[in-house]
Amino acid sequence: MRLQLDKIFIDRVQFANETRINKGLLCIDREELQGILREDGRLGHIEIELACPGESCRILQVVDAIEPRAKTGDSEGDFPGALGRQGTVGKGKTIVLSGAAVLLSEQREEAKGTKAAHGEFIDMTGAAADISTYGKTCNIVLLPQPAEGVDPAEYKIALKIAGLKAAVYLARAGRDLSPDATEFYELPPLTGITKGLDGLPKVAYIYQVLTTQLGSIPGHPILYGIAIDGMLPTIIHPNEVLDGAIVTPYRSQAMDTYDIQNHAVIRELYRRHGKDLCFVGVIMTIAGNNQPENDRTASMAARMAKWSLGAEGIVLTKSGGGAPEVPMAQTARRCEELGMKVAVTMAHYAADESDSSFDGGIIFNVPEVNAIVSMGTPWATVTVPRVDRLIGHAAPRSEEDRVIGEMRTQVRWIRGATTQLGSSRLIAVRY
Repeated sequence: MRLQLDKIFIDRVQFANETRINKGLLCIDREELQGILREDGRLGHIEIELACPGESCRILQVVDAIEPRAKTGDSEGDFPGALGRQGTVGKGKTIVLSGAAVLLSEQREEAKGTKAAHGEFIDMTGAAADISTYGKTCNIVLLPQPAEGVDPAEYKIALKIAGLKAAVYLARAGRDLSPDATEFYELPPLTGITKGLDGLPKVAYIYQVLTTQLGSIPGHPILYGIAIDGMLPTIIHPNEVLDGAIVTPYRSQAMDTYDIQNHAVIRELYRRHGKDLCFVGVIMTIAGNNQPENDRTASMAARMAKWSLGAEGIVLTKSGGGAPEVPMAQTARRCEELGMKVAVTMAHYAADESDSSFDGGIIFNVPEVNAIVSMGTPWATVTVPRVDRLIGHAAPRSEEDRVIGEMRTQVRWIRGATTQLGSSRLIAVRY
């Protein structure tokens, strides 16, 4: 399976009477895009705002970020299952607007899904912009209100679908342009992966896509348009991950759809494939909320890696907060017991600084798991400056005068500052 990413670099964005791209400038017909999004009857009034690096603005209640992408030529559709009929991604050509991001901001009046009035936010200047992926992208912010009488869960699904539609709409503006750069990702069927690479260690990636720790939204389009609660470990081609087969669940912790599209672990394994390792594939898992389910997942994933993929080494990542570390550690132990060497990579969400026993935020102690790469801790604090403009609304809105000002806040509230997938600029350091 061969995937070609045709990248068009975006460094400016503005509204215009036609959606087009010219020498790095993305022009957007706001009314046309609003009309496309309003076709979903679950959404009411839809605002669209723009924010670029260096602007004195703060974007509130961000629940996901998506890179604008669209398939070209003979393909089976964009985000199949979520936006249209089922199909397979991971092959053919995909347009990528590199340097741009579609941001989703929840606009329910009663939204109280976080413990802070600003929710997860993005600054376009100052300390928060320096450490966040999205402080450096040209951002198209969608702020749809729910239609009257729409159930909150249905609104959240509609919000995600709106983001995917906008990402495709914007990327299609680059169909007739020559790319600024091209990337290729290709792995043959399993029987051919190791051809000529007999002397290299065979490495698989076990990707914990979802945690059921906090519950999930029925019908949320996570994998090819469907929910995956109760999913057994499943082999997926890495190109499918990069090309839109998976989107994040609602309010996921330290993992955006943008992160998945630019999956740092998969891209690194590809980069090293044929040089110092043989990348044999990806296994998706979920973190359950009970011991028997996690035991089953750990055992099945380890056996699949060993006996189906022939792996000798494993890279593991997790989703969510602290609880998913337990099934991740169980899976790592099972892999070690079967003779595979394991490296665990993780952001430390297991405790906070109010915990007197806080010593780095790892809640497992498994002697076999002795190679851990830190993706940073969300409990560090940073001071962010006052801004001139808010995009989105505080919850409750009476807090907006406060959240526009200078704040001392934890890194966990800065969207894009921490990630479970390896693209963060932060690491944990003990002094």
